[in-house]
Amino acid sequence: MSKARTMAVSRFKALISSVRSNPSNLLQAFCQDRRGVSATEFAVILPFMFILLIGMAEATGALNQDRKVSRISNSITDLIAQSQTVTTSELSSLLDIGEKILDPYPADTLEIIVASVSFDEDGDASVDWSRNNSSGTPWSRGSAPPITLPDAVSQPNTSIVVGQTNLTYTPAFAGIFTSYFSRASSIDLSDTYYLRPRLTDTVTCDNCP
Repeated sequence: MSKARTMAVSRFKALISSVRSNPSNLLQAFCQDRRGVSATEFAVILPFMFILLIGMAEATGALNQDRKVSRISNSITDLIAQSQTVTTSELSSLLDIGEKILDPYPADTLEIIVASVSFDEDGDASVDWSRNNSSGTPWSRGSAPPITLPDAVSQPNTSIVVGQTNLTYTPAFAGIFTSYFSRASSIDLSDTYYLRPRLTDTVTCDNCP
């Protein structure tokens, strides 16, 4: 038997003998024993560190995608506002830029809407044309736009180009917390830009329905 093992056995026998003579010594010995303290602290802290790591990863992903949503709205709206007339094929090509900007994130839930909105002499808004990235017409021509327009852009006898981007962000670890936090399953990201036409009073679409 090695010397270290012999000493450990001797200490253990001494502890047993002390406990038998005075049971209160067991609690005192337990409180004074510092073996395994680091492992115990690590086991206690690990779950909190794990949750913190997941939270940082999810927050970073959500912020990155939110910035990309804003960039999509701004970029596409700005390009259309620099035109005098557009066609449905040109709009489709411009809307395809959204997926490129969003890359490498998935675009399954990406919705992009662009439209021209004019204001009459009373400042009432009506849709001239609209288009989305599914080649559809989300806003009916001649109807009031289904969004709240800022007072700053609602000037009589003017028009604006509106670009709206919507995206549902699903956290990678949503399945872990969904049963505890229902709102952790998805986050709706959205941004809308309003720009005046640069080269004309109203950007027209020749073959928009």
